[in-house]
Amino acid sequence: MNWNELKESIPDDGFAERYEVYRRARPTVTMVVLRTVTDPTLFRSTDSERAETQEFGGIIHTQVNGEKFVSKERLTGLNLCRELDEGENIITKEYTYNEPINSLPKSQTADLLTYGLAGTVSGATFSQKSHVIEGYTYSLEPYDLMNRETHNALYESGTMRNEKGGQSEALFNLVKVQPGTHFVHFITLEAGTKEMLLYLIHNILNTGRYGARETRTGRNLKNEIVGLITSAGDSNLSCGELINDHLTVAEAEISREDIQTVVSEYIKKHKRSDWQMFYASDFKPNDGDDFPEWLSNVIKVGSRREEESSAVLTDALVILRKQGLDTVNKKNSKKGKDEGDGDVN
Repeated sequence: MNWNELKESIPDDGFAERYEVYRRARPTVTMVVLRTVTDPTLFRSTDSERAETQEFGGIIHTQVNGEKFVSKERLTGLNLCRELDEGENIITKEYTYNEPINSLPKSQTADLLTYGLAGTVSGATFSQKSHVIEGYTYSLEPYDLMNRETHNALYESGTMRNEKGGQSEALFNLVKVQPGTHFVHFITLEAGTKEMLLYLIHNILNTGRYGARETRTGRNLKNEIVGLITSAGDSNLSCGELINDHLTVAEAEISREDIQTVVSEYIKKHKRSDWQMFYASDFKPNDGDDFPEWLSNVIKVGSRREEESSAVLTDALVILRKQGLDTVNKKNSKKGKDEGDGDVN
């Protein structure tokens, strides 16, 4: 299978035909992502020792800004772009996440086109809006503020004693989100292309380290795509609304079956007539449809479990960058023509 074959098998519902800066139509694809904590994880807020929280029905839940997930997933995507690039046909050497360069053509890469970026070119500011809407999410289970880890600060020797044998008295407490905690995250691709969906799915499925100190603690979250909605219009959904309206239990760990039931009830309540909804085979409600073959294939390629997936991803990323360059060149050509017309007049 190559990218053109896979792309042809994907229905047009929910997608833009090609990348555009100005979105005339806003079809959407919303993924239902189940995030499961596998190792204790620290999502810091203004308090460096514990997560931000939100209360629903008298129960405290962990609250996580979507940017804490997006930033890690973008880095996964950039690593993919650099790994697969040949001759800067996917990404230029100058391009760095969150460091805009003074060249729109050199900025055109899957990262900017999918997730957006703001910067300055020739003294003028520019902004390319994100096609990814990844808002706040909340732990389905209660956040245990009493479950603290107490640590001693270490000396350079790697022990809790200094060179004179004195004992370290510096302590710090961390309140981490514990293994078995679940987050349901609704991630929407607005006016996105099929190439963007593949890129987004790759980044979600291949990122497993989140939160503070993730470079030291290693893999701590497992991501699964358990549902998908395509729509000609808005298909955004809210985890907070799901918890507030449908989650009535306060258990330390909620079963997968209970999560499936709650998600199904919530989506069914908000479903519009133009929505097409699909579910993973082990997450399907009684009236839901299994993932179609095209979606299973996109997920398989995005997971990179098979060697040929790299070639498919490469083709998609090359096409996406070319679309960005075509848009920039078209815009510059129109600007030059308009300026020329002005000189004549």
